[in-house]
Amino acid sequence: MGPVFPECIDCRGVRGLCGISPCPLLAEVKQRLPVGPPIQVTDLAGPSPPSMFVGRHGYPRISVGPMAIPGNLEDEYGEQQLAPADPKELYGLELEEVASQYLNLIRGRSSAAVKSAQNPTKIVSDSQQLALAATDVEVEMHFTRPILLGGSPTFDALSSPMGPTAEVHKSEIISNPIIPRKVDSIVDETHLLATDAIDELSESGIEEAHITRLLSAGLLGHQSRRRLVPTRWSITATDDMLGKRLWEQVRDHPTINRVELYSANNLDNHFHLILTPGVWAFQLLEHWAQGSLWSSESKVIGDWEEMQPRTKYAEATTGAYYAARLAVLEALDARRRSAACLIWRDIGPGYWAPVGVWLIRETVRDAMRQKPL
Repeated sequence: MGPVFPECIDCRGVRGLCGISPCPLLAEVKQRLPVGPPIQVTDLAGPSPPSMFVGRHGYPRISVGPMAIPGNLEDEYGEQQLAPADPKELYGLELEEVASQYLNLIRGRSSAAVKSAQNPTKIVSDSQQLALAATDVEVEMHFTRPILLGGSPTFDALSSPMGPTAEVHKSEIISNPIIPRKVDSIVDETHLLATDAIDELSESGIEEAHITRLLSAGLLGHQSRRRLVPTRWSITATDDMLGKRLWEQVRDHPTINRVELYSANNLDNHFHLILTPGVWAFQLLEHWAQGSLWSSESKVIGDWEEMQPRTKYAEATTGAYYAARLAVLEALDARRRSAACLIWRDIGPGYWAPVGVWLIRETVRDAMRQKPL
């Protein structure tokens, strides 16, 4: 384990609170993973999951671009498996397997103003096409300078791992994206508020990963207000908005009539959920064990709300809070019941690389599918 500072648990490699760049803990994580043979790539023709990424540095001028894997590297790497568009499909895999899915998923990067969502450049437009698509899309990217494949993916506390990043000067969609009819119609509704658009998409069965892409690509909301949204922000914003929509329904359901305990484990994350009768309340407590990724000693952090969804950002548990709350509200609404919920999350040293808040969302969903004690 590399140097661990008191602020690591608050930063988690995202905020740069120690002033060291790149994060020394995440740099050490990368060294623990196997790497492939180094290969220089100057352009790419291959499938995208579909996936695109919007960075946050330099806001309101940020980086945006498609994500895809080279389609002609079988001789060097064997048959490559395309990372899923929705990372929940990785649930249950070992950390090394999750990381390997993203090893050569190249992130194209081009500078763009957040308002360019309304009048996109070619690269922004191609990224938006990927956000619309429901299945993988063939993409071409030409890079400003060669990049090196074969290294370890980049990890993030909120989003899925990523492979190497390359400056793109030209991109092209070379297959026809399959776009769900509901997605197409909602994106064309340029006078619809983003919250209402997300409600309609969710009610039509569009998964939150797809909604997140649409929000990040600046394809939802009133035309004059559409902006590119950094991927990290859009993940949490989607979980928050979907959770608030469900709370509007859950608060009117009759309460459960007994105390219920649910549990689930994944990647050395152990979740224990206690539901109690009464009006809505929610609290997430995270116990980072001694020797876990962000803490050299045992530490507990938490956030909570009572009666109604919180309006202040959950500073301690960040995106995990909204992902866990969404999963609980989904389960309660499916039962047509309300309750108060306390979640205790134990994180052990076996969780040595962050893979994104989808892990929290899917583990809590798994717990809520079990028969309660």
